[in-house]
Amino acid sequence: MKWKALALILLFLPASALGFPLQSSNGVVNCTIFGTFKDPGFAGYTSSDSNSVLVVDASLTRTNQSDTSPIEAAYTLTDGNDRTYKTRSENIKGLQNGRQLIGFVVPRETIAKSLTIDLSQDSAGGDQFMQSFSDPINLSNENVTILYYGVLRSSIASQKKMVELDVAITNNGTERLHIDAGNFTLKDQWGWVYQSKEYDSSTRKGIQSMVLEPNATIRSALVFASLSPQSRPVELVYRYSDIASMNLGIDTEAGLGSSQGKCLDGKSVEEADTSLAGSIKASKARLAKVKKLNSSEEQAPQGRDEL
Repeated sequence: MKWKALALILLFLPASALGFPLQSSNGVVNCTIFGTFKDPGFAGYTSSDSNSVLVVDASLTRTNQSDTSPIEAAYTLTDGNDRTYKTRSENIKGLQNGRQLIGFVVPRETIAKSLTIDLSQDSAGGDQFMQSFSDPINLSNENVTILYYGVLRSSIASQKKMVELDVAITNNGTERLHIDAGNFTLKDQWGWVYQSKEYDSSTRKGIQSMVLEPNATIRSALVFASLSPQSRPVELVYRYSDIASMNLGIDTEAGLGSSQGKCLDGKSVEEADTSLAGSIKASKARLAKVKKLNSSEEQAPQGRDEL
C-alpha cells in the first residue's frame, strides 16, 4: 500500500516554482530579477496582433560594493522554444543606479525561459552568465488544465485600477466545456471579489464566450476592473462547473512563480512546463501515471522509481 499512498501524496502536492526575486551571479556581478510584465506600448513601441513587449525588471550590482561604476551589459532573452531575442538601447529604461527595465519585442504568446547577461563590454564584468525564470503555474485534473502566465498589464484611471491577466485553458474531458467571463473571479488581499469583464469588441480585451471541444485549448486575457488602487490581486478563481473550481495564488508580492494552487474538487495539481503544449502533455501524462498506479495491484517497485 505504501506505493499507492505515495502516489496519492504526489497527486495532491501544490503546484509551486521558484518565485521572485530571482538571483544569480558570475562572482563579479550580481543579477536580481524582480519580475516581468508585458507592456504593448513600452518605450513607444506600437504593438501588433502578433507581437508585444516583454519587460524584465532587473538590477546589476558588483560583488565589490565599493565599486559603483556603471555596468556595461547586453541582454538576450530565451523563450520556452529556445528562440532568442536581443534588446536595443532604446528599450532599456533606467529606474535608479543599477536597476532598470529591459524590454524585448516578442510574440504575444512568449514564455520567458532565461535571461543571458553578456558583460564582454565591461572590462571588470567577468564572464557571461544566465538567470532562469520561473515556470508558469499549472493546475490540472481529468476535466480541465489551466495555466497562469502572469499579468499582461495594469493601469489606474479615475482612481480605479484595471488588471489584465494571461491564462490558457484546456478541456481534458469528453464533453464540451462552456467558458465565459462569468467563470472567473479575482480576490484582493482583503478578500474582496471582482468579476471578470465580458469581452469588449472595441478594445479587443477580455475573454469571449465560447464552447471548448474535448482536448481543445484556448489562451486568452482576463480583464478585471474597478479595483481600488490599493488592491493587490492575490487569488484567481476559475469555476468550471456548479460544484468544482480551481484557485490559483497570484500574489505579486509573494512572486508569481512561488504561488500555490489547489483544485477544490479534490483532483490533481501539477507543475507546468515552459511551453503550453508541453505543459498540457506533461500534466496528462502524470495524471494517467498516478491513475495507473492506484488501479494496479500492489507490488514492489522494479528498477528506477519514475515518480
